[in-house]
Amino acid sequence: MALRTIWTYRLLFVVISFVLLFFALLPFSTGEGRLPAPDLMMCLVFAWILRRPDYVPLWLLVPLLLLDDALLMRPLGVWTLVVMLASEYLRRRVDHTQAQTFWSEMVLVSGLIAGTFLANHVVLLLLLAETAPILGQVLHATATIVFYPLTVLFSQLVGVRRLAPGELDSLGTRA
Repeated sequence: MALRTIWTYRLLFVVISFVLLFFALLPFSTGEGRLPAPDLMMCLVFAWILRRPDYVPLWLLVPLLLLDDALLMRPLGVWTLVVMLASEYLRRRVDHTQAQTFWSEMVLVSGLIAGTFLANHVVLLLLLAETAPILGQVLHATATIVFYPLTVLFSQLVGVRRLAPGELDSLGTRA
């Protein structure tokens, strides 16, 4: 039963990722001067990893991020690497035995989101690749931070929640 639940949530993660990618590809507004949309994929990854890291293994995350890079015409692998490193940092910080308040999670994730956008920008500058204006990157990061709580709420609604102390995760370790 537990294995079926894990695979159900992994499949749900893939489906939600494809839906987010589909809407990211739609041309909602073609004019200049519009506000950048949040990176909902990154919000989803961070929210799920902080709640149930076993639902989003690295082997599932990397192909989805690479597909995002390819279809959104970003330099292939740069954003994937930055988000992967950030998600692995969060995965290592998950401690099911200690209750973390939502506000401390928000501070951690906000700093990490800002750091990922900054790291991506610096790597692109070092590679002499074309970069977006820094103000656009700041607005993109801010929009992503603003949408993170909504992503957490959505994750709670679909059943992705933190393990309670004493519960066993999919690997049989006690939370």
